[in-house]
Amino acid sequence: MIETRVNPWTVDRLAQELLGAAAILRGRMDASQYRDVISGLLVLKRVSDQPGILRVPDSAHWSHIAENEGKALGHVLNEALWELERSNPGVLNGALEALDFDRRMSRAELKALIHHFNRVSLNNDDLEFTDVVGRAYDRVLDEFADSAGKRGGDFFTPRSVVRLMVRLVQPEEGQSVYDPFAGSGGMLVQAKEYLDEYHEGGARLDLVGQEKNAGTWSTARLNLLLHGTPNSSVLCGDSLTDPLHTLADGQLRRFDRVLTNPPFSMNYEEQEVRYPERMAYGWTPGHGKKADLMNVQHVLAVLRPDGIGAVVTPHGVLFRGGTEKEIRKGIVEDQRLEAVIGIGPNVFHGTSIPACILVLRGTNGPPEGQRDQVLFINAEREVVTGRSQNRLEPQNVEKIVSVFRDWADVPGFSRVVPLDEIADNDFNLNIRRYVDASPPSDPPLDVRAALYGGVPRSEVAAEAERFQAFGIDPRDLFRADGPDYLEFLPDGCEATAERIPILAAPREQEFMDRFSAWWEGTAPHISELAGTTRLLILRAPLMASLREQLLPMGILDRYQLTGAFAAWWSYRHEDLRSLDDRGFAGVIDRWTAADVRPRDLPDVAARKQVLDVLRTDVLSRLDGLVTTQRQGLVDLYRSWGDRYETSLVDLERESKAAATRLDARLRELGYT
Repeated sequence: MIETRVNPWTVDRLAQELLGAAAILRGRMDASQYRDVISGLLVLKRVSDQPGILRVPDSAHWSHIAENEGKALGHVLNEALWELERSNPGVLNGALEALDFDRRMSRAELKALIHHFNRVSLNNDDLEFTDVVGRAYDRVLDEFADSAGKRGGDFFTPRSVVRLMVRLVQPEEGQSVYDPFAGSGGMLVQAKEYLDEYHEGGARLDLVGQEKNAGTWSTARLNLLLHGTPNSSVLCGDSLTDPLHTLADGQLRRFDRVLTNPPFSMNYEEQEVRYPERMAYGWTPGHGKKADLMNVQHVLAVLRPDGIGAVVTPHGVLFRGGTEKEIRKGIVEDQRLEAVIGIGPNVFHGTSIPACILVLRGTNGPPEGQRDQVLFINAEREVVTGRSQNRLEPQNVEKIVSVFRDWADVPGFSRVVPLDEIADNDFNLNIRRYVDASPPSDPPLDVRAALYGGVPRSEVAAEAERFQAFGIDPRDLFRADGPDYLEFLPDGCEATAERIPILAAPREQEFMDRFSAWWEGTAPHISELAGTTRLLILRAPLMASLREQLLPMGILDRYQLTGAFAAWWSYRHEDLRSLDDRGFAGVIDRWTAADVRPRDLPDVAARKQVLDVLRTDVLSRLDGLVTTQRQGLVDLYRSWGDRYETSLVDLERESKAAATRLDARLRELGYT
């Protein structure tokens, strides 16, 4: 039998507690200020509860703070931070200097915060996973960024965008990862988490960053500490004018991977820029808020010859003229630009303008098969519309990454463009110039069909593959009407459209049977690796095997299949981690805690229940996509009815008949 253990602190629970603490201060100060307060208290509580993270002097122990809440509590907290920093100079030097509890809050507020944090245990034994604190802190930073409005974008990049960028550059074990505009450190954190999850045995990365804003720099340092990377090097300063990571001989250090989201549309002073050799492709006007390509050149300058970078920029850098065009020309001609990815509007905090990601290469350039080309991806429609902000969902990220890795041409989404064509366009990199993501327009109205009736065979033939994927021959939905046209069946368009789901049912059942066969082969692999801490490395092979099993049917394309899997994996990520870490018992534990009801199950029953839930979730996502595809056929057939079922000749005949009936009736009434 499985014994339900004590309710652990999950990411969701802890994030809610931290937001509850922030609510004590909301309205009293702005988001950046209570972000700092919560950060300081969280660090004090975490290092006190979990030994070994930092050296904690007596005055910085949480027990000392709680015992002295009746005294000058602001002074007690300040002293705790000062002593903690003094005891750990290599990790915290300067990171806590700006926080002053005496100046910012009343005694009542401080006391309420202490009581709030007293309820939370941050010892690893009381956490669902050892990284719960860092991940909950990420959630809170996201909320703070949303509350901060425009300023939120200065320190926080949406995690979906960060995950996309990390997967584009694929950091590897032992490499250096650099973010010159580090914000709250999310790029560096996600690089480590990527390697932790997808590489057995955990990650060893050299995490390096720089951040201009002192308060945000402090947040980045604490964020990395809370994510278990206290030895990362994040320095405070302006990377554009004064990059600080240098070698012993004074030369700039180079990195394997660079990930960054610089502030958009900055000004700069050319005379203040150290290491001007970084700007090998030219200088933009210093006071036109056009420093974006200067930041891009900094990234290029610090990449190792075989390095890869990803940088977020506004779309203006793709097409503005003058010196910016000359800079683009040099970058493209030197084969330093690998891909341009547009990700649509209103995704970033504090700005609704669309942005793009440039994937850059070191001086070695792209791989042999990709030379003399640039991949353009127009993912402006690959967002989910939110109430205040759009977002990239896992399926959106998966499609972009898959197309990038496949180096694929996908109509309306991506295109590999030769450098000669870019040169012919005067090095204008506007994404829509190369990939139009607009929905396909309807074919022009067939005049003969509109006049005399019938559906053009050419229009039906163009869509035949979609019907055939569902086992429907579109000719079975019409009657022949000469070599070039078809007629609707005698029952009419609407009655025939309603039969399409019935006609598609056998093929859909075959699709589900194939899925069931895939799951029967997959479940034993999941069971075998449950509790081994090796389960999560199954992600790529399981996704590939699902695609191989279902793609030949033609109902869903490769990106719909991989997107459904990615959405499932993301949604069930915490369950899968529990399964990986503690086996089926761990998943039952977390479900029991969430439901607040005990549930003791034999091992066999626990295994069945967990696998049934996982299976049902994947199946429901696939079923939803299949339903959408089938409904698309119904809508398409009805659109032919709207266009062609009633011809102008029919309308004229009906009009004459109606006029005849009206005349007859008028005569009956004696009006003629």
